Amino acid sequence: MKRQRANPGVVVLGSDFKALGVVRSLARRGVPCALVDSLPRCAWFSRYVTRRVKWKDALEGEAFVQFLLADPGMRDFAGWALLPAQDDAVEVVSQHFEELSARYRLLTLPWEVMRWAGDKRLTHQLAADAGVPCPRTVYPTSEHELVGVGMSFPVIVKPAISIRFQHATRLKALRADSPEELLVQYRRACQVLSPDEIMVQELIPGGGRQQVSVAVYADAGQTLLAMTARRSRQYPVDFGLGSSYVEAVAIPEIEDLAKRVVAQAGFSGMLEVEFKRDDRDGFYKLLDINVRPWGWHTLSQACGLDFPAIHYMHALGEPVPQLTPRYGAHWVRVLTDIPAAFTEMRRGTLRADAYARSLMGRAVWSVFAWSDPAPAFG
Repeated sequence: MKRQRANPGVVVLGSDFKALGVVRSLARRGVPCALVDSLPRCAWFSRYVTRRVKWKDALEGEAFVQFLLADPGMRDFAGWALLPAQDDAVEVVSQHFEELSARYRLLTLPWEVMRWAGDKRLTHQLAADAGVPCPRTVYPTSEHELVGVGMSFPVIVKPAISIRFQHATRLKALRADSPEELLVQYRRACQVLSPDEIMVQELIPGGGRQQVSVAVYADAGQTLLAMTARRSRQYPVDFGLGSSYVEAVAIPEIEDLAKRVVAQAGFSGMLEVEFKRDDRDGFYKLLDINVRPWGWHTLSQACGLDFPAIHYMHALGEPVPQLTPRYGAHWVRVLTDIPAAFTEMRRGTLRADAYARSLMGRAVWSVFAWSDPAPAFG
């Protein structure tokens, strides 16, 4: 009798809580999982990890590509799937798609598709082409062009490509409440970015109740699966580096917006499309697109849409199952949700009893699991 060939393993680039969710999903289905990272984080300690490979620097640049292709420690992974779990790794893999696809089975699209999410200037063009609202944005190339930007304050100064800015400042955007503050924040951004990478954008008022997302699995621009969520809390509170409390709730009006964005770009795989409701005009406006496992993707698993497993099996030629999400659960990243909640309590926008009630019910924890407790202590 002919022996059935085993499915290939997966090399996950990154070891944070997003990577942990991917590893737990795949390993429970018998898929070997290896991690590559420069800084061991929670997933590094998971009992589901088959191999751990330490890299010396950030997961980007030509040196990292050559490490993936030629390092002796990576030799055993030829033919395995390669899945970036953080933005810098997504960019480097998609930009070196042909080289890396000769050695690995890539779960990432080439840069000509991924760039629509990686460069916010193109993201706004994508939204306009798809007829999807987005915040008003201008692109000054010098201090002189800041005069008369034509937007009411407050505004935010943000990068077109966020990785380097986040590494340098631990922030996603800089708020300005007056023309004088705008000049100060613009100069601050210029210390990290070139002027052509800087955007000035209107600040949509409102907090977490207005922040919503659509989790999507797509194939060549066609949305095959989707679920919606409200990103109720984030940390830092004003311009969060990531969500800290997310509720799985049905918001059907944003599904169509996400499908139009996905179709316009021709995206494939698992991705998250983020919106914020502008109470001034009632429109949901596109903020961001994550073309990698997003922070709360394990909430999708609890709702019946196991995107990492679906993504992996579809890459092997399996059909995508027809599934309907089960709403009602919530996701919590305790490490950041506690300081986020305390900040909101100090501001008077959240009561202690309301915070306690929000943690009750069907909860999904970003790291802790009784079946795999070590990452919580790692």
